[in-house]
Amino acid sequence: MSESSKEFEFETAIRELERIVARLDREGIGLDEAIALFEQGIERLGEARRWLDTASGRVEELIASSTGGLEAMPLEGAEAPGGGSEDRTEDEP
Repeated sequence: MSESSKEFEFETAIRELERIVARLDREGIGLDEAIALFEQGIERLGEARRWLDTASGRVEELIASSTGGLEAMPLEGAEAPGGGSEDRTEDEP
């Protein structure tokens, strides 16, 4: 899947989530419709969260190495692809 289609899917999930929230905010919505919309919203939220988790694992900063080249390092505070944060070492408080 191309990067642009991933972004499109993320943006689509967010737009659908906004549409669902707007419908839930309307007065006069029935309980059955509200529950169905809530379920759809949870699905879209999950999709968007998965895209963000994937993106946060790929965020890196480039630093200059001692040889004058560039090295990619995880961005401080960004989650590693395994789900753990790499913003501290064990020696840091």
